[in-house]
Amino acid sequence: GDDTLAPEVAAAFRAIAEADSVVVDPHKHGLQPYGCGCVLFRDPSVGRFYRHDSPYTYFTSDALHLGEISLECSRPGAAAAALWTTLRCLPLDAHDGFGPVVRAAVTAGRRFASAVEGSDAFRLFAPPELDIVAYAPRAATLAETDRRSAALFERAMFAADPVFTSLYRMDAEPLAARWPEVAADADAARVLRSVLMKPEHAAHADALVARLAELEKSASL
Repeated sequence: GDDTLAPEVAAAFRAIAEADSVVVDPHKHGLQPYGCGCVLFRDPSVGRFYRHDSPYTYFTSDALHLGEISLECSRPGAAAAALWTTLRCLPLDAHDGFGPVVRAAVTAGRRFASAVEGSDAFRLFAPPELDIVAYAPRAATLAETDRRSAALFERAMFAADPVFTSLYRMDAEPLAARWPEVAADADAARVLRSVLMKPEHAAHADALVARLAELEKSASL
Protein backbone atom coordinates (compact mmCIF):
# COMPACT_ATOMS: atom_id res chain seq x y z
CA GLY A 1 0.00 0.00 0.00
CA ASP A 2 0.99 3.67 -0.05
CA ASP A 3 1.73 3.66 3.68
CA THR A 4 4.79 1.41 3.45
CA LEU A 5 8.36 2.15 2.45
CA ALA A 6 9.28 1.77 -1.19
CA PRO A 7 11.25 -1.46 -1.83
CA GLU A 8 14.46 0.46 -2.63
CA VAL A 9 14.15 2.45 0.61
CA ALA A 10 13.50 -0.68 2.66
CA ALA A 11 16.57 -2.25 1.04
CA ALA A 12 18.63 0.81 1.98
CA PHE A 13 17.58 0.46 5.61
CA ARG A 14 18.49 -3.24 5.62
CA ALA A 15 21.89 -2.35 4.11
CA ILE A 16 22.73 -0.27 7.20
CA ALA A 17 23.75 -3.52 8.90
CA GLU A 18 26.55 -3.90 6.33
CA ALA A 19 27.77 -0.28 6.48
CA ASP A 20 31.19 0.71 7.80
CA SER A 21 29.73 3.92 9.25
CA VAL A 22 26.29 5.36 9.93
CA VAL A 23 25.31 8.96 10.62
CA VAL A 24 22.39 9.45 13.00
CA ASP A 25 20.74 12.88 12.77
CA PRO A 26 17.54 13.22 14.83
CA HIS A 27 17.02 16.80 13.64
CA LYS A 28 13.58 17.51 12.10
CA HIS A 29 11.96 14.06 11.97
CA GLY A 30 13.47 13.21 15.34
CA LEU A 31 12.03 16.46 16.75
CA GLN A 32 15.46 17.50 18.03
CA PRO A 33 17.36 20.80 17.84
CA TYR A 34 20.10 21.14 15.26
CA GLY A 35 23.35 19.66 16.50
CA CYS A 36 21.99 16.52 18.12
CA GLY A 37 23.61 13.73 16.14
CA CYS A 38 26.53 11.39 15.83
CA VAL A 39 28.52 9.18 13.46
CA LEU A 40 28.89 5.51 14.39
CA PHE A 41 31.74 3.34 13.09
CA ARG A 42 31.71 -0.45 12.82
CA ASP A 43 35.41 -0.46 13.71
CA PRO A 44 36.01 1.79 16.77
CA SER A 45 39.73 2.02 15.99
CA VAL A 46 39.03 4.50 13.17
CA GLY A 47 38.71 7.05 15.96
CA ARG A 48 42.50 7.42 15.74
CA PHE A 49 42.03 9.38 12.51
CA TYR A 50 40.05 12.03 14.40
CA ARG A 51 42.35 12.24 17.40
CA HIS A 52 43.19 15.71 18.66
CA ASP A 53 44.76 17.17 21.78
CA SER A 54 45.06 20.41 23.71
CA PRO A 55 47.29 21.64 26.54
CA TYR A 56 44.54 21.33 29.14
CA THR A 57 43.29 17.81 28.36
CA TYR A 58 44.57 14.62 29.90
CA PHE A 59 43.32 11.07 30.23
CA THR A 60 43.99 8.33 32.73
CA SER A 61 43.80 5.53 30.16
CA ASP A 62 45.75 4.72 27.02
CA ALA A 63 42.51 3.79 25.21
CA LEU A 64 40.95 6.34 22.88
CA HIS A 65 38.69 8.64 24.85
CA LEU A 66 35.53 10.25 23.45
CA GLY A 67 36.87 13.66 24.45
CA GLU A 68 39.85 13.35 22.09
CA ILE A 69 38.05 11.91 19.07
CA SER A 70 34.65 13.63 19.09
CA LEU A 71 34.23 15.67 15.91
CA GLU A 72 32.89 18.66 17.82
CA CYS A 73 34.83 18.11 21.07
CA SER A 74 32.68 18.98 24.10
CA ARG A 75 28.93 18.66 23.74
CA PRO A 76 26.17 19.78 26.10
CA GLY A 77 24.28 16.99 27.81
CA ALA A 78 20.96 18.72 27.13
CA ALA A 79 20.84 17.41 23.54
CA ALA A 80 21.22 13.79 24.64
CA ALA A 81 18.70 14.29 27.45
CA ALA A 82 16.19 15.82 25.01
CA LEU A 83 16.52 12.88 22.61
CA TRP A 84 16.17 10.35 25.44
CA THR A 85 13.05 12.12 26.73
CA THR A 86 11.53 12.30 23.25
CA LEU A 87 12.07 8.59 22.65
CA ARG A 88 10.44 7.79 25.98
CA CYS A 89 7.33 9.64 24.83
CA LEU A 90 7.49 8.61 21.15
CA PRO A 91 9.29 5.26 20.86
CA LEU A 92 10.94 4.05 17.65
CA ASP A 93 8.22 1.54 16.90
CA ALA A 94 6.48 0.76 13.61
CA HIS A 95 3.01 0.94 15.14
CA ASP A 96 3.50 3.38 17.99
CA GLY A 97 5.33 6.62 18.61
CA PHE A 98 7.41 7.68 15.61
CA GLY A 99 6.22 4.88 13.33
CA PRO A 100 2.76 6.25 12.46
CA VAL A 101 4.16 9.79 12.20
CA VAL A 102 6.85 8.85 9.67
CA ARG A 103 4.41 6.58 7.81
CA ALA A 104 1.98 9.49 7.41
CA ALA A 105 4.80 11.68 6.10
CA VAL A 106 5.78 9.03 3.53
CA THR A 107 2.15 8.74 2.48
CA ALA A 108 1.89 12.52 2.16
CA GLY A 109 4.99 12.66 -0.05
CA ARG A 110 3.62 9.98 -2.36
CA ARG A 111 0.21 11.59 -2.60
CA PHE A 112 1.79 14.96 -3.34
CA ALA A 113 4.01 13.42 -6.02
CA SER A 114 1.05 11.58 -7.55
CA ALA A 115 -0.91 14.84 -7.71
CA VAL A 116 2.07 16.57 -9.34
CA GLU A 117 2.28 13.81 -11.96
CA GLY A 118 -1.43 14.13 -12.64
CA SER A 119 -1.24 17.89 -13.10
CA ASP A 120 -0.66 19.53 -16.47
CA ALA A 121 1.05 22.42 -14.66
CA PHE A 122 4.11 20.58 -13.31
CA ARG A 123 6.82 18.02 -14.02
CA LEU A 124 7.83 15.63 -11.25
CA PHE A 125 11.60 15.21 -10.97
CA ALA A 126 11.52 11.73 -9.40
CA PRO A 127 9.29 9.63 -7.13
CA PRO A 128 10.07 10.55 -3.51
CA GLU A 129 11.97 8.05 -1.39
CA LEU A 130 10.46 9.47 1.81
CA ASP A 131 8.61 12.78 2.05
CA ILE A 132 10.60 15.30 -0.01
CA VAL A 133 9.26 16.02 -3.50
CA ALA A 134 11.11 17.91 -6.25
CA TYR A 135 9.16 19.28 -9.20
CA ALA A 136 8.87 22.33 -11.44
CA PRO A 137 6.39 24.19 -13.64
CA ARG A 138 6.24 22.81 -17.16
CA ALA A 139 8.53 24.80 -19.44
CA ALA A 140 10.32 24.35 -22.75
CA THR A 141 13.82 25.15 -21.50
CA LEU A 142 15.86 24.98 -18.30
CA ALA A 143 16.17 28.76 -18.22
CA GLU A 144 12.39 29.06 -18.33
CA THR A 145 12.07 26.30 -15.72
CA ASP A 146 14.37 28.28 -13.44
CA ARG A 147 12.45 31.53 -13.95
CA ARG A 148 9.01 30.01 -13.49
CA SER A 149 10.06 28.02 -10.40
CA ALA A 150 11.40 31.16 -8.71
CA ALA A 151 8.34 33.16 -9.72
CA LEU A 152 5.91 30.56 -8.37
CA PHE A 153 7.90 30.28 -5.15
CA GLU A 154 7.45 34.02 -4.55
CA ARG A 155 3.84 34.12 -5.73
CA ALA A 156 2.77 31.16 -3.58
CA MET A 157 4.46 32.51 -0.46
CA PHE A 158 2.81 35.94 -0.62
CA ALA A 159 -0.62 34.86 -1.93
CA ALA A 160 -3.75 35.48 0.09
CA ASP A 161 -3.99 31.72 0.58
CA PRO A 162 -0.25 30.93 0.70
CA VAL A 163 1.57 27.69 0.03
CA PHE A 164 5.12 27.53 1.34
CA THR A 165 7.72 25.72 -0.76
CA SER A 166 11.47 26.07 -1.20
CA LEU A 167 13.82 26.36 -4.17
CA TYR A 168 16.51 23.80 -4.98
CA ARG A 169 19.24 24.43 -7.55
CA MET A 170 20.06 21.39 -9.70
CA ASP A 171 22.71 20.88 -12.38
CA ALA A 172 21.59 20.46 -15.96
CA GLU A 173 22.81 16.85 -16.28
CA PRO A 174 20.34 15.19 -13.85
CA LEU A 175 17.54 17.43 -15.08
CA ALA A 176 18.23 16.46 -18.70
CA ALA A 177 18.28 12.79 -17.74
CA ARG A 178 14.82 13.07 -16.16
CA TRP A 179 13.35 15.63 -18.56
CA PRO A 180 14.90 15.01 -22.01
CA GLU A 181 12.10 17.03 -23.61
CA VAL A 182 13.31 20.21 -21.85
CA ALA A 183 16.01 22.08 -23.78
CA ALA A 184 19.21 22.31 -21.74
CA ASP A 185 20.00 25.95 -22.44
CA ALA A 186 21.55 26.57 -18.99
CA ASP A 187 24.07 24.90 -16.70
CA ALA A 188 21.53 24.58 -13.90
CA ALA A 189 17.99 25.44 -12.93
CA ARG A 190 16.04 25.96 -9.76
CA VAL A 191 13.14 23.62 -9.09
CA LEU A 192 10.53 23.60 -6.34
CA ARG A 193 10.99 21.42 -3.29
CA SER A 194 8.21 20.49 -0.87
CA VAL A 195 8.75 18.67 2.42
CA LEU A 196 5.64 16.83 3.61
CA MET A 197 6.89 15.95 7.10
CA LYS A 198 3.76 16.61 9.15
CA PRO A 199 1.12 13.88 9.52
CA GLU A 200 -1.55 16.44 8.54
CA HIS A 201 0.06 16.88 5.12
CA ALA A 202 -1.28 13.51 3.97
CA ALA A 203 -4.86 14.80 4.09
CA HIS A 204 -4.02 18.02 2.24
CA ALA A 205 -1.48 16.89 -0.39
CA ASP A 206 -3.93 17.01 -3.30
CA ALA A 207 -5.26 20.42 -2.25
CA LEU A 208 -1.74 21.84 -1.95
CA VAL A 209 -0.83 20.78 -5.47
CA ALA A 210 -4.14 22.08 -6.81
CA ARG A 211 -3.52 25.44 -5.19
CA LEU A 212 0.01 25.63 -6.61
CA ALA A 213 -1.29 24.71 -10.05
CA GLU A 214 -3.92 27.45 -9.76
CA LEU A 215 -1.25 30.00 -8.91
CA GLU A 216 0.97 28.80 -11.76
CA LYS A 217 -1.81 28.94 -14.32
CA SER A 218 -2.99 32.39 -13.20
CA ALA A 219 0.49 33.75 -13.97
CA SER A 220 0.37 32.28 -17.47
CA LEU A 221 -2.89 33.97 -18.44
